[in-house]
Amino acid sequence: MFRYTAEILPYHDMEFEDAVRDLADMGFSEVNLWSSAAPLGHHVNPGDDPKAILKILDKHKMTPCGLTVYGKNQEEILERVEFAKELGIDTVIFDCEANYPDFVGSFLPPIVEAGAKAGVRIAVENHLTVPFSKDFESGGNEDKRWEEGVDTFGQIKRLVRDIDDPYLGVCLAPPHMWVMEETISEVIAFLTERKRLYYYYIWDIDRSYQHGVDGLNFGPGEHQLPRPGGTLNHRFLLDELRRSGYEGAASLKCHGTHGWTMEKISNELRAADSYVRNALGSLSDHTSLQ
Repeated sequence: MFRYTAEILPYHDMEFEDAVRDLADMGFSEVNLWSSAAPLGHHVNPGDDPKAILKILDKHKMTPCGLTVYGKNQEEILERVEFAKELGIDTVIFDCEANYPDFVGSFLPPIVEAGAKAGVRIAVENHLTVPFSKDFESGGNEDKRWEEGVDTFGQIKRLVRDIDDPYLGVCLAPPHMWVMEETISEVIAFLTERKRLYYYYIWDIDRSYQHGVDGLNFGPGEHQLPRPGGTLNHRFLLDELRRSGYEGAASLKCHGTHGWTMEKISNELRAADSYVRNALGSLSDHTSLQ
């Protein structure tokens, strides 16, 4: 069954080893590493010593389950595909980094080809076509949205049809689906049935989100973490993952932690982790807790 993992992303301003240690203390054995454009997570990057990174992970009995590389151009992503190979990572994650015709026509194919040669899968996140900016967490930019991207169920179907390759799949981000008013469980079933669900975020969104106004501002970090009384029913969605036969990573995630202390990050993640583990414990089949 699927593996419960964690993102290093919430440890926004913290040292790499401090973040790894805290997640290990929480009971995780797999972590998704980030090598994205600031202010997104960039704890590891090409040019860093892979052996040193792996030594820290091994010290805390952790393994890397993915590499997220948002906000990078084609050349930078190609570098990170090779970097993922050096780290023993089998999945690189990013969103639609160009208008859709250009994305599938010229941007994505060389990356998928490089991934196939390196044994690294490419997972495209369903992501609102609101342009990324350094202040994205403050929202806005709704008037600058692209006409075409990969943010609806129909566009996800189109992506896996247009590039029908075993090294190209989807990282499913429930909050983006929720904003587009899609049924997340239907997307889970479609992608798992076709062996194209490569990664899944356990991630929520603030109930006060304003459609057509807030853009990529999904609320304070603590309101993006799964919790009782949150927007999404994660117990139901995790059971849908189990029922679908999904065997990849399902990873605890949030943005909105810039400026948080280590104590606040640790406390908020532990509360969310407790909620998720309780939900997993109630599933009618065994799920691998990592």
